[in-house]
Amino acid sequence: MQSKLPVVPNSPSDHFANFLKGCKGEEKTRSPFEIAGPLSQVFCLGVIAQRLNTKLIFDSEKNEIVNDIFANALLAGPPPAKGWEEYYLM
Repeated sequence: MQSKLPVVPNSPSDHFANFLKGCKGEEKTRSPFEIAGPLSQVFCLGVIAQRLNTKLIFDSEKNEIVNDIFANALLAGPPPAKGWEEYYLM
């Protein structure tokens, strides 16, 4: 099974510093953003579906829940603080 596990890049920084350096482009993150992003999205969809006790239909191209306006508002969340809008694009 070990041969199927992803290769984790060596880094002198700890997990938290590695994440911050990865955000700044200074290091390759141990947990790649291209995996963590979609995984977080699926987790959020599951939490919303469980909270509302309903089946959700998600359009991955538009990044929105198409069958429940309230669920889609939960997915989008509150508007970002002034000056942070560019970092909160769905």
